[in-house]
Amino acid sequence: MEQRRVIMILAAILLLLIFTAGALFLARPAIIDGRRVAAEEKLIALIEEGHTDIGDFSAPEMEGEGTEFLEVEEELGPEFPDVASEEITGYGIIVIPAIDLKMPLVRGADSYSLRAAAGWYPDSAEMGEAGNCVIFGHRMTSYGRHFNRLDELKEGDTIFLYGTDGSSYAYEVTGSETIEPDMLMDTLREHNEGFSLTLVTCTPKGTFTHRLLIYASLSATEKQEG
Repeated sequence: MEQRRVIMILAAILLLLIFTAGALFLARPAIIDGRRVAAEEKLIALIEEGHTDIGDFSAPEMEGEGTEFLEVEEELGPEFPDVASEEITGYGIIVIPAIDLKMPLVRGADSYSLRAAAGWYPDSAEMGEAGNCVIFGHRMTSYGRHFNRLDELKEGDTIFLYGTDGSSYAYEVTGSETIEPDMLMDTLREHNEGFSLTLVTCTPKGTFTHRLLIYASLSATEKQEG
């Protein structure tokens, strides 16, 4: 009888351990995403206060981040930011009302910076300036996160960029294009006329074999005086 009771207690403990491990496994994505949301909100607050030197920054690693925009890192070569430094520079805020998006913008489109922000490509035009301003972003699987809903944008939708100096720029969506990854850099160079903006992410959802580009043109500017 005593041996049977011991066995039942051990079995109950084992079941409890299995249940706990399973619960933690299922909760892990939500916990990680919660950490990423907190990192985004912290970045937005710092940038809206005018900070650019963010310094050390902690955000969860994203699956596939090492290869998603590999051609960008290869293109910049030794000039590309050292992703191991874990230091980023605030650039502004991007807001897209049509897809309920508000994200921090940082300088550089390296894998580390894109964990909790969209990244301005440093070899492109500054926001509001002549040329093609290029912004990269990951496409998260959870609805509405990062550039996940970018394919919902239509011609005429507005994209707002806000600088750390208080300046703001409105761009009107003019079209979109899906291309092969190895066509990306040449395509970005071709769209360099006027005052334009290109948002870049991966597509389709789940496989990410191609690149989705959203094109927009500057429609309004408000620069901070002084």
